[in-house]
Amino acid sequence: MRNIIGCFFIGLIAVFSTFAQADSVPIIETSENLSNTITQLTSKNNELKNRLKWQKEQIAHITTHQNTILAQISHVQNTLATLDEQGEWLSFSTALGETLRLQLLNLPEKPKPQAIDAEIAEAKVSQLNDNNSLKQLENYPNLTKNKFDNRQINEYRQLIREQNELLKTTMSGYDTIILELTKLKIANSQLINAIDSVNDAAHRYFFWVADVNPINTYFLLDFAKDTLFVLFSVDTASQIYHACIDIIKTPSLLFLLVITLIAVFIDFKTKPKYNQYLDKSASRVGKVTQDSFSLTMKVVVYSLLMALPIPILWAIIGYVLQMNWQYPAVVALGYGVNAAAPILWVFIISAHFASPKGLFIAHFAWPEFQVRSAMKYYQLSVWVVIPLVMIVMSFDHYNNRQFAATIGRFSFILLCFALVFMTNAIHRAGVPLYIDKKGSGCNLFSRILWVILLSAPWVAIFAACLGYLSTAQILLGRLEASVVTWFGLLVIYFMIRRWMWIQKRRIEFERAKQRRIERLAQRAKSEEDHTTNSNTPDVIDEPVIDLDVISAQSLQLVRSIIAMIALISMVLLWSELHSAFAFMENIKLWGTKVIINGNEVEHYISLSSVFIAILVLTITVQLVKNLPALLELGILQHLDLAPGTGYAISTVSKYIILLVGCMIAFSFVGIDWAKIQWLIAALGVGLGFGLQEIFANFISGLIMLFEKPVRIGDTVTIRDLTGTITKINTRATTIVDWDRKEIVMPNKAFITEQLVNWSLSDAITRIVLTIPATIDADSQLVMDILLKVAKECEYVLNDPEPQVFLVDIQEGIQLFEVRLFASEMSHRMPLRSEIQQLIIKEYCKHGLTLPFPPLQTNLESLGRKTGRRTYTIGTI
Repeated sequence: MRNIIGCFFIGLIAVFSTFAQADSVPIIETSENLSNTITQLTSKNNELKNRLKWQKEQIAHITTHQNTILAQISHVQNTLATLDEQGEWLSFSTALGETLRLQLLNLPEKPKPQAIDAEIAEAKVSQLNDNNSLKQLENYPNLTKNKFDNRQINEYRQLIREQNELLKTTMSGYDTIILELTKLKIANSQLINAIDSVNDAAHRYFFWVADVNPINTYFLLDFAKDTLFVLFSVDTASQIYHACIDIIKTPSLLFLLVITLIAVFIDFKTKPKYNQYLDKSASRVGKVTQDSFSLTMKVVVYSLLMALPIPILWAIIGYVLQMNWQYPAVVALGYGVNAAAPILWVFIISAHFASPKGLFIAHFAWPEFQVRSAMKYYQLSVWVVIPLVMIVMSFDHYNNRQFAATIGRFSFILLCFALVFMTNAIHRAGVPLYIDKKGSGCNLFSRILWVILLSAPWVAIFAACLGYLSTAQILLGRLEASVVTWFGLLVIYFMIRRWMWIQKRRIEFERAKQRRIERLAQRAKSEEDHTTNSNTPDVIDEPVIDLDVISAQSLQLVRSIIAMIALISMVLLWSELHSAFAFMENIKLWGTKVIINGNEVEHYISLSSVFIAILVLTITVQLVKNLPALLELGILQHLDLAPGTGYAISTVSKYIILLVGCMIAFSFVGIDWAKIQWLIAALGVGLGFGLQEIFANFISGLIMLFEKPVRIGDTVTIRDLTGTITKINTRATTIVDWDRKEIVMPNKAFITEQLVNWSLSDAITRIVLTIPATIDADSQLVMDILLKVAKECEYVLNDPEPQVFLVDIQEGIQLFEVRLFASEMSHRMPLRSEIQQLIIKEYCKHGLTLPFPPLQTNLESLGRKTGRRTYTIGTI
């Protein structure tokens, strides 16, 4: 893409150059014009000659650079070969490890390909300009001898020919330069690949190998000697003094320091205003009419900004010290200061968040004693941890780690002890590392994380004592960075919880206001109520909302998204150490046969393949669990889909992801499609016989998801069961009936049996009631009464309108049918109850009676058969 854009700009430059030079062809009409043209041609030819000279020098310089790069490639390849040959002996000789580490320190730096790309682009532009100039030479006029002097004409023509040859030569020279630069670019790429290979090999061989000698009885003596040597024998103080003098004499570095000092001064001056804003925002938090999420966002932003100047000053100091390359001790100190700057920023941010009116206590409502307990060793972190980090990182970069085994290791062990105190304080404060579905931080996964975090400093101390100093430093650093990332995501989770809590409180408050208005309207209608309650103040109760109960689904979605972000962050953070765990490739567990180019080859499954398969399965399970919420939030809610389509898409997507994830995971452990196809075929036969019902239910479930004869939330009647669809799974569908019982129905029944869906395309249902009346009753009066009560019932729809018919006469009884329509299935029973109450009330009002056939009841009680037609009141 970068090359395409570069060529595009080169073409534009060439076009503009063509237009710019199109009018530069001279018009020669007089001797004076000819003299000026000759002067211009001479100047141009001299410029082309100088460019040819520069081209030769440039080609020689590029060739020299190529030879240097090739020599560096050879050196790096030899170093890689040495590592591969002697890597297995590193665990037996510390001296060999130190020798190989010195070779790694002497590796060349990675070249910067951007400069070569710019030179190639510039050469192409110059070549295009020369090509345009060559074309313009053809437009120069041919002079006649009648009008001008022969000497001038000959000189003019000779200059034209000379410029033509010079332009062709320069264009050829640019071709050579572009070719040589391309070769140099390829060589740079080879050098970069070789350096990356050496670094991977170094991680692979050195990471799990002791880089210093184990601690013995002479360690304290060596530590004292090295400390005295650094303080008195090495001119550290002199180097720092001269570096400070050089900084003062360098305007750019001094300007950076002055700017950052001004920022720190402004930070201290604005601290009272910041504290005032914290007090003001904390006083508004929790009050439904004043609280808002913007208060929390402003506190977060202001806290980050207030914590920024000092770490920036720290980083600038480190940068300035690193610029003094002539003083090795100062450069090493600069590395240490730079490494401590982000850690210092995290500590200051935590202090701002943990203030009494800050984010944790005032906005998140965390118990103040827990926050105070967690920040118990804050002074320790600032005045002990930061200097120790500086010392450890400084001696890692000073004089080929000359004092890393003594001063560096001792400082690292002290740093681990400080981390022990800090992590224990945070753990005793009850800070959760993982929030489960119930919103609780007390769960198994959180306890496992705390065990890892609490034991990590002790393991690092033990490894450093055994000589694995670099390994302990790298792993502990990655772990602490993971903890900081994890806590950052935890803060984001609680911020989202607070936003949801504010929204819920606001909704409840608006509802309470509406209820208050309704109560006031009712009081205005009744003088007695107004008199009774005139002295009673109107109090609006601010409801206390349990967010984990009310917004459980939304919080589950938030947890799913944050869990995915945390997983991706951990993978990216630890991916740099992938070569360090390459030793697992050598641990072979079992073998399998693989067909390659028609030949059967033995392929061994290593421990790393098993771990990768487990990681793939873990990611697959997380995707399957969290995919519906992520799809609903990111895509489906923005699409105009029919009811149930989104559920079908989510379900099928889960099946596809599960299938693909399992196939990828199985391929890492040697179970590929070629080996399981016979098993699949055998399972197919089994599905056709023993598992045909399960297979039929599975296919029926897919048909239900796409054809949608039933959807989530539909009210259906199948067999003698009526209820609401709540789940459509792979094998069965769950129906909740009117008694709140869950019935699991096989999917096959919904496809092969008769099904009544009361709400598939229209939720309106018809209810038919059979109402009797005596034979002497006025039938028109009865019909009018039934129509009247139908219109009075609030559950009866006006469109379609209710209907009343006299449908039959049985043994002195008139039978009327009332046909009504309800808007939804849940209104059927309330409609029947209310309208029958109204009918009884109207019958009593008009002196009508409901007949009852006693003879039929007596005959039925005796078990005799009767030929009379019977009726059932209230049939559908």
